[in-house]
Amino acid sequence: MAVTHDELKPTGESKPPVSTDAQSVSQVQPQVNNSPLQSKSKQRFRWFSAWCILLAHALVCVAVALAIALAVNGYQALDNQSATHAEYVDGTLVLRVSDVTTLVSAALVVVKLFVSWWTTLAVYACARHLYPDEERQAADQRASTDINEAGPSCDKADKAFMLRWKLPSWFKPPFRIPDGPGRWRISFALVLGVAQVLIPPLLSGAINWTSITVPLKNTPAAVPAVSPQANFSGWYWYNYPYTGSNYGLDRRPSVRKAAGYGSLAWSDRTTVSANGTSLTGNGCRHVVTNNNAVGPNSTLLNAVLPCIKVNNIQWYTPSNEPSRTQTNLVLDASSLSIVNDDLFFYYNPGVAVAYDPNNLWNNSQATSVKPEPVLFAGQQTLWMMIQRQPWHTPPCTNMDPTIFGSVDSLPYYNYSTGDKVNSNCYFFALVDYTAGVTVSPRSTYHSSRVVEDQTPLEEVVFEPNPWVQESLWLLPDLMTMIAVMNSSLLPTYDNIDGYVEALLRQAYLAAWDMYHDSFDEDQISVTYTALPGVSRQLASISAARVYGWLSICLLMTVTGALLLANVLTGWDLQPSDRELRQGKDDGKSAGRSIISALLGLCGDPVTEWFGGLK
Repeated sequence: MAVTHDELKPTGESKPPVSTDAQSVSQVQPQVNNSPLQSKSKQRFRWFSAWCILLAHALVCVAVALAIALAVNGYQALDNQSATHAEYVDGTLVLRVSDVTTLVSAALVVVKLFVSWWTTLAVYACARHLYPDEERQAADQRASTDINEAGPSCDKADKAFMLRWKLPSWFKPPFRIPDGPGRWRISFALVLGVAQVLIPPLLSGAINWTSITVPLKNTPAAVPAVSPQANFSGWYWYNYPYTGSNYGLDRRPSVRKAAGYGSLAWSDRTTVSANGTSLTGNGCRHVVTNNNAVGPNSTLLNAVLPCIKVNNIQWYTPSNEPSRTQTNLVLDASSLSIVNDDLFFYYNPGVAVAYDPNNLWNNSQATSVKPEPVLFAGQQTLWMMIQRQPWHTPPCTNMDPTIFGSVDSLPYYNYSTGDKVNSNCYFFALVDYTAGVTVSPRSTYHSSRVVEDQTPLEEVVFEPNPWVQESLWLLPDLMTMIAVMNSSLLPTYDNIDGYVEALLRQAYLAAWDMYHDSFDEDQISVTYTALPGVSRQLASISAARVYGWLSICLLMTVTGALLLANVLTGWDLQPSDRELRQGKDDGKSAGRSIISALLGLCGDPVTEWFGGLK
């Protein structure tokens, strides 16, 4: 049946049909795409975080360098081998050397964390900048720098090289020179980041340690000024005019006692240099009364010590011979001895005697009072035996070798005595020196019985003392005995002047100590203040190393700042969605592997139970 035109007209009540697609479109609400805004926000956050890491690294490096330069430099660490941990000393925590080293190492670890954080971020961002992926290219948000057009769109091999070695891809063989300022900035930034891994030894090796003595000021001890056995009544018997074989009967023990003091003060060779001078003070040593409260490294304050300073040794020459009075006292050496010992018959090379031919010892002095205080400053004659050799003409020639090395070439006056069998060969000299006592502001203990003045010898103030002249009269006997014993191992080879000075010093100091300890009974009640001391390790830094390390660290900050300011953008610092998804998947896979491994360790029942929960 045919359909008419009127039938196709819509009625008044009818509505035009609405398509299904139109209905669905009308029901869709308009939505705003926020993903670009979120991406921009993330990029700004990443860019801000990168700056924070870089600046935090700089601040930490500056703090570490200043801490070492200001706090570690001059620090006195424990030097006690038995100390197993830091200790409180006088209310202050004192660290060991290992503790300081640990703190420095920990600080370097913190620096390394920031370096690793920055280098990882910088390498990744530079790789994204140099080799953008499809997502980056589609977004068209690369920064307009000179390097944007360089390189392929995505070179996985170059990226892998950068991520593995933390270096620009043009460092991969064959090496290529970077073109453009941007690539140079990337090169400097990444190379300096790698350099940070290599420079920690520069800082850890900048600290040197030296052993020093530190007094404990809060625990002073009283030290007697003289031996409690000092007895002035012995002075009478010391000068008693024995005759015959008993001559000097009470003085002989005194000579031996003085020799013992000399050995006690100078037997430690570690405190003496190669030429016989002291390494631990000005050479003015003193034997003190033992006190268990003090020992090595302690400090004695304001004590009276004997002291001697040798100003000059002038040897006689053939054109300037000694006088007959001086040389006669070689053959008549017994007149120099206070115990009537004939010093001429000590044939040991190195035996030396110092004396004043115009002021020899006598026993006519008063014995009821101490001698008058004397300060000696002048010259004395000295003769020293060089060698004893078989008689030949002319005598005392061709003496080399001797204990003093080669002496035949020395332009010294050679005096010989002897018979037709042997010859004794001597050198003569005038020794100019100053001898007395000094009030030592600070003396250091070498042992529980030996102290040494720490005042520079040129600054010592010499004072007179009753036992100075007596000590000078004892020199011939005592110098002979010390030379024969040689318990202090006086150095001789190529050291004639040094040997004479050391022998004279040891004899004088030992003689004064003997008189002081034997007869100064009136000083038994006198005490000195001693500060028990301990050994410490003093830290000293190499400023060049510390500030060199800091400079390299700050160079990384500067190049990193240029990288962030002129090369990289927020897009370079923001991982792509694909990389984020891949990271999440890798994390989940690693987590499942860890759980599986743990369940495998727990055994089958636990594994089955977890399996039943699925």
